[in-house]
Amino acid sequence: MPSRVPQGRKRGWIVAIGGAENKENDRRILERFVRVAGGARADIVVIPTASRVHETGARYEQVFSDIGARRVTVMDFDTRRDCQEGGRLKRLEEAGGVFFTGGNQLRLTTLLGGTPVAKLIRAANARGVTVGGTSAGASILCEHMIAAGMRARR
Repeated sequence: MPSRVPQGRKRGWIVAIGGAENKENDRRILERFVRVAGGARADIVVIPTASRVHETGARYEQVFSDIGARRVTVMDFDTRRDCQEGGRLKRLEEAGGVFFTGGNQLRLTTLLGGTPVAKLIRAANARGVTVGGTSAGASILCEHMIAAGMRARR
């Protein structure tokens, strides 16, 4: 169930990107994410947990910094215990934008689903924080994630 929007507040943007966005030559969608996350004042946390490619978080950190975000922090989660650490929760509470990278959506939901981090991000979005993601990162943005399926036969 989505978090309730506090009285007098407006839910934050949700920016779902289908995947394989162009981080090098056509950054329009990522520029839009930074803009709705605060523009030149944007304070973004990148969560590359879905990806097993070590450079993923650093790549998005550089891209968002180049676009003009004021502060970008990469925060990976390797265990569910990581999702209970006070320092990580505090940093997420400070952010004006949270971005999930692509990768393995089952890994993402297994590590984050139902944890204090997941609950905090939903509540933050209800308070106005922009939340986005690409590919697997986009799939976790909704309440019910599509995780698998069968191809329809004609």
